[in-house]
Amino acid sequence: MTGLTPFSIEESDNFKRSFKKLAKTLGSNFVELVAEVLEGLIDDQYPINSRHEPLPAKIQLREGWRFHKLELRVGKGASGQVRLMYLVNTTDCVIKLVWIYNHEQFAKRPVEKDLKSVIKEILDYQPPEFFIESEE
Repeated sequence: MTGLTPFSIEESDNFKRSFKKLAKTLGSNFVELVAEVLEGLIDDQYPINSRHEPLPAKIQLREGWRFHKLELRVGKGASGQVRLMYLVNTTDCVIKLVWIYNHEQFAKRPVEKDLKSVIKEILDYQPPEFFIESEE
């Protein structure tokens, strides 16, 4: 035990929808693999099969946040190439799952407009930051 604060994982509504859709197509082996991968993210948020992902235009993350994409191989062909997009908040030790999709659905990544909308929705649900108003 290292004494480090463990990370928690939170699923966005979009992640839940996209996961359910893929699980129908890819079956129980896919579900088990994703469960293992998510368990691994708790200890290592940036595994070797992940990379820093560019943000959609006009989106800026607050300090402590990073956007990543993890590549998984769950089968043969395009439908077996799965990508998991997630946000990591190193300040609060939280991983926000953004989207999971296969190569058949999106060759590179989801449409920029849709991705931007999902990320904004996730970030808007963050608790407001504490601030001190000046009393002038």
